[in-house]
Amino acid sequence: MQLLVIGIDGGTKKIIEDMPMPFTQNLFSNSNYRELNEDLISRGWAQILTGEHASQNKAFYLAPCADGTYNFSYSYSKSDMVSASSSAPLWEKLNELGVSVGLLNIPTTGPAGQVNGFIVAGCGGGLKAGGPVPAGMVYPENIDAVLDRNKYIFDIRLPGGASTVSGFFEKIAEAEANQKNTFIELAKTANPDFGFHCFRITTEVQYLSRYEIELCAVQIQKCREINVDFQPANAVQKNLLNYYKMLDRHIEDIFKKLKPESYIFISDHSTALFEHEGNLDLWLEREGYLIRLNKVEIFLLRVSNFLKRKLKSLLVSLKLAKKPKKVAFRNPITRFSKSKTQAFGTFYDMGNFAGIFINDRIRFGGPVKNDDFVKKLVRDICSKLNADPVARSYGLRARPYRDNFQNSAYQKFMPDIKIDKPDTIYFSSRRWKFIVDNPNLKPLEENLFGIRYPYSGIKGRDPLFVYSKNLEKLFADNDPNDLRVAYRLICRFFERQKYRGR
Repeated sequence: MQLLVIGIDGGTKKIIEDMPMPFTQNLFSNSNYRELNEDLISRGWAQILTGEHASQNKAFYLAPCADGTYNFSYSYSKSDMVSASSSAPLWEKLNELGVSVGLLNIPTTGPAGQVNGFIVAGCGGGLKAGGPVPAGMVYPENIDAVLDRNKYIFDIRLPGGASTVSGFFEKIAEAEANQKNTFIELAKTANPDFGFHCFRITTEVQYLSRYEIELCAVQIQKCREINVDFQPANAVQKNLLNYYKMLDRHIEDIFKKLKPESYIFISDHSTALFEHEGNLDLWLEREGYLIRLNKVEIFLLRVSNFLKRKLKSLLVSLKLAKKPKKVAFRNPITRFSKSKTQAFGTFYDMGNFAGIFINDRIRFGGPVKNDDFVKKLVRDICSKLNADPVARSYGLRARPYRDNFQNSAYQKFMPDIKIDKPDTIYFSSRRWKFIVDNPNLKPLEENLFGIRYPYSGIKGRDPLFVYSKNLEKLFADNDPNDLRVAYRLICRFFERQKYRGR
């Protein structure tokens, strides 16, 4: 194998360096590292697979439909990615260069299309986790036997059928072992020039137990300084460390059996400690930009929506209307007046991006009518937030954002303002306080009942990007300092190989 990419969803260099992962740590010590900076509005795997930002490939975690409603779509699939992007997806680009590929478990790669090589598509694009691989997610079809033989598990999401944290970790470790074994068997049979294996489920561990990871990391470092072994304090810590030991063995097994000439370790984002939760809508209300509905107005709105649903159901039953398609929409959590509100904040499922949308007429049917007033509102809001003493104390700074993407295909889906902030503050509008401590920053108990994400971990801006030293010469001065560079680096590697006549 000429080039191997190991993807680790939520992969974080510091966690790998802190946890008991000797093989991977040794590999990293003999590799190069580049610190990338993601804005966390783009889906990282889609950036890696197309070399494009969400403003060009529409890969937003959550984006307004911009159809005069407040519907936000959280659906994104391979077909969306391929149709929206101006560049060919990575596997297609490499096949055009005469490079055979072997891809396994990468999000946004299904359904699997015909390739020179093999694909076992990853979860995402509306597909549910758990169980065997759905139909149409592998190519060629005859590799199904390999998946069956290795008891391949498609994906696991919290709680994954487990009632305890330790049980959840054990299920993840088993699934990743089966996925790794499948990749090795397929790669040894097909012998592709390019391999890409993704450990997708790692992020589940880190979203749940980022605080516990931090506790262990501190104690592990102290033990290293006095040359003694760290002893886990409880079953959760024991199973957590066992998970990272197993992950290290999986990586070692892949390297020893496939012997790649060059390699890249990459993630779609890092995983940060979730310390505080914020709500931009509260600040906007306080400054007069957002007007919340009162209890009577909320009641009348609910009655109106109920009657609309009943009317639609009646018309469908009388065959006077078609049954509406199920759509993956969310609406802003804050119930605000559509006609009086000038701006509202980003909310749950927006990634870890904090921003503000101007409630304009074109996208939302709001009261802000012309571009000049939009720009004035953006300037005013940024100026006021940047002068706010509480915002300043938490390291928040607002700046115009959407206006910087004037020539981008999907500029209209972007927030007008971006709030630069520490990764440790997650803005969701779930709690009616400007900034509040995360109550989950405490030792993790075994019982999984009632636990939801985000828990003690959230997306971070600095994705894992470690690579063999021979790849350093492939970087260009004008390369973007985010995950788009991975697509360029991989393509350049094989373009150079082709030029050399290899």
